[in-house]
Amino acid sequence: MELNLLSDVTSQALAAALRGTAARQTVIADNVANVDTPGFTRNDVEFETALATALDETRRAPFSSADRISALSFGKSRDYASPARADGNNVDIDREMAALARNTLGSRAASEMLGTRVRMLRAVINASRQ
Repeated sequence: MELNLLSDVTSQALAAALRGTAARQTVIADNVANVDTPGFTRNDVEFETALATALDETRRAPFSSADRISALSFGKSRDYASPARADGNNVDIDREMAALARNTLGSRAASEMLGTRVRMLRAVINASRQ
């Protein structure tokens, strides 16, 4: 039996958040790259709702483990709700830059929290060796 010290729900949720922000980063970069492409429809990655639902289900059935969270995958979806310009493109560069900044902050926060968890585990392991 393999013991994974980062298989707890919190660590898996942070890892899923990192996967979600990475997927969103790719989509935002694609949106920005196509800001002047006629007919281009912007995309987004909505991972927060899926992650919150998985966390809620895990809280209700705690013995089901974090497998539900680690199995989450996030795909892009087209944004047909945003208004399009005359050329059919609906990418707003200001909106994309704001989304990029927000996404970067979320990614950094999840990364730092996961790093802190690893450092805490390392400290516990090192303390038990003494």
